[in-house]
Amino acid sequence: MKLKWNLFTKGMRPHAQLLNKIEQKIAKLETHLEHFPSDAVHLQVHLEQHPKRDWFDTALTLHLPSITLESKKSGADPLPVLDRAIKAMLREVAGLKSDLRRESDWKEVASRKL
Repeated sequence: MKLKWNLFTKGMRPHAQLLNKIEQKIAKLETHLEHFPSDAVHLQVHLEQHPKRDWFDTALTLHLPSITLESKKSGADPLPVLDRAIKAMLREVAGLKSDLRRESDWKEVASRKL
């Protein structure tokens, strides 16, 4: 599945290393979203540099058919901030997929059989 995504920046211009990192992380996210309909999934990446100090905010918004997931992180360097935001988004996607599969119900049934 090819994930549709947009990049929004404020107070900065993304350099080649940052764009490569974003594309790598989006490719990793695509592998976790392959069972969702591709036309209903969209990712927005917001990067902002504060004007008075070296501080970066990253916000990821993933629109899925049933829910919208968000991940926001801040820090002094944009690459580690982006890494942390993507990892948080992957945890949220894993939790959503677990809920959709109703894995907690499976554990209850398995414990009753013992």
